Amino acid sequence: MNPLDDRLTILERAQLLHDATLQRHGEMLDRHEDSLIRLQAMQETQTHILLTLTEVSVRLETTMQAIKDLLDRGSGH
Repeated sequence: MNPLDDRLTILERAQLLHDATLQRHGEMLDRHEDSLIRLQAMQETQTHILLTLTEVSVRLETTMQAIKDLLDRGSGH
């Protein structure tokens, strides 16, 4: 092989490596984006659950207070 052929081979190999690296990075970014979307969905679900639990807690507190008031009235307090 002459030196020009060697240089072309090196350039071709470098281009192939560069292309493969770009493809892998693209795949990594796609996976990252998919993970981010799933995490955001989980966060929305957790927020909904937290709001629901907060509402249940408030209602439970109200119910407990009503029961306490009934018990206090029943015992003459």
